[in-house]
Amino acid sequence: MTLDFSIIGTVWPALLRGTLVTVELTSIVLVCATPGGIAVALLRSTPSRAVRAALRAASWIFRGVPPLLLLFLAFFGLPGIGIVLPPMPSAVIAMTVYMSFYFGEIFHSGLQSVPNGQWQACAALGLSPARTLFRVILPQTVPAALPPYISHATEVLKGTALAAAVAVPELTNAAKQVFVVTYRPFEILIAAGAIYAVLDAVLLVLQIQGERWAARRRATR
Repeated sequence: MTLDFSIIGTVWPALLRGTLVTVELTSIVLVCATPGGIAVALLRSTPSRAVRAALRAASWIFRGVPPLLLLFLAFFGLPGIGIVLPPMPSAVIAMTVYMSFYFGEIFHSGLQSVPNGQWQACAALGLSPARTLFRVILPQTVPAALPPYISHATEVLKGTALAAAVAVPELTNAAKQVFVVTYRPFEILIAAGAIYAVLDAVLLVLQIQGERWAARRRATR
């Protein structure tokens, strides 16, 4: 069979719609999983041994379970207990839970990089724990956590392809629907791969800039 990449121009609107859904799903998961990761990191730092042990166990479980299994649990499993979710919310919930624990490890490492003496110094100055966290600790945590955070954001982007398994109309699903109709799987999948590569390149540029910014922040400390 002769390759014909001119078909891309015909099916481009469908691929573009899938791309927009991929970007939307990635953005929503990052927006939801980032505060989730911060919460996990803060709970990992609590004085309660029981809470720390529970968080470590939960992190081990959720980071060890395949994300596709979590996606199936959200879409096919929850109806068994009376919770029926459309494909998109199912994908958001599954990916958010999964990534929250990965981000939690990243933010926890960032928090650990800040000396404990700074908490004590702020307490001696009369700063509340919340003010200490947001004004002193987190600004020092961000430079350490930003590069691995953006690196994991690329995993979120690529992980959105799993949502095709529950009929979310993202890029991989759109490509599949198109090549089933056109019988041109090679050309369509190459085009979809190129779109993923472009999106990943954007995140890679952000990662490089984040690493440079973090290096400058560390140099000025």
